[in-house]
Amino acid sequence: MKNYLKVLKKTSLIILVWGSVVFLAAAQEMIRNPRKPVNPNAGRILKAEKIWQVGDRAGSYYFRYPHRLRVAPDGSIFIADQEQLLKFSAGGQFLANFYKKGQGPGEIADYFSYHLYGESLFVYDSVANKVIHMNLEGQLIKEVKLEKGPYNGFYGVSGGLLVFVKMTYPPPEKRTGGLHDVICSVRLLSPDGNEEKEACVFKMKTFMAPQAMASWDPLHVLLGPDGRKLYVNHARNYLLEVFDLETGRLLFSFNRDYSPVKYVADPGRLEFMKRYNFPEIKYDIDIRGLFSDGKYIWVQTSTESEEGYDLFDVFDDRGRFIDSFYSGLKGSVLAVYDNYIFALERDEKDNLFLGKYRLVDQIR
Repeated sequence: MKNYLKVLKKTSLIILVWGSVVFLAAAQEMIRNPRKPVNPNAGRILKAEKIWQVGDRAGSYYFRYPHRLRVAPDGSIFIADQEQLLKFSAGGQFLANFYKKGQGPGEIADYFSYHLYGESLFVYDSVANKVIHMNLEGQLIKEVKLEKGPYNGFYGVSGGLLVFVKMTYPPPEKRTGGLHDVICSVRLLSPDGNEEKEACVFKMKTFMAPQAMASWDPLHVLLGPDGRKLYVNHARNYLLEVFDLETGRLLFSFNRDYSPVKYVADPGRLEFMKRYNFPEIKYDIDIRGLFSDGKYIWVQTSTESEEGYDLFDVFDDRGRFIDSFYSGLKGSVLAVYDNYIFALERDEKDNLFLGKYRLVDQIR
């Protein structure tokens, strides 16, 4: 494989003997990518052509905190916002708001997350701890009140099973200040809520004090294009782990040679850190987001250009570093899909807009 992978630890078998019991363990691949990707044109500003831009529509919808943009197989676009689950056509025409506030069938109590799976829309209402199953026209198919849970995150559908993460925190009496391990369990749940199994487990650190809690490690979870691999970043440094949801195995981990960005805290954060003796932060987290365009994994890094463009790294499904570029967008990237980028933008009056861009550059 030439010298593309600087260091590759081959999977090996380790045999541990304890008394009369023999334990077999497999050392996982760690793929260490170099600083530069395969594409010789890496480091460029990505060229993209604006297709359309939409903003608030009086009496229909408003943008406050748009997030979780998904694209359906027919090209229609869904996006979550405060007490809104909006649907747009591929051409940017507003079609519907599927959010109904309440406790009844098909209604959402408050905070929710959602994912698309074929012609189905699954909404997880974390307050009511229920899953609402709709078609892409917003018609209720089924609603299931879950006996398990509640869960801390809903990350997609794999092989017909809903992918959740449940976190276990130390009990209050042990939150005496400093960094504590939080156990993150990936759970696969049948749509009827009757069957749940644990797929894999990992840890992340969180700051906990008697009267305060704050994040330390990030948590980025992405279901890969094949619907089976789960890409997870749960550390401040540049590292991704890839799990097989069917077997629960850690398939491999990968990173790349990356220069961390110096951390700059705002005044409010500094006051919090001083009051609760928060650990010193020298560098920002390396990874700010994970995306998939249906073929590659896009990693949003903490690096920005002088113009304020975010640096994105692109990896294939084997963890190989193939491309890197600056977004070329002043707004925040919400999603990438096929050959398009969707971004949240602001005008000079701080009004929010959703923009759709077609990639002119080829990712390679």
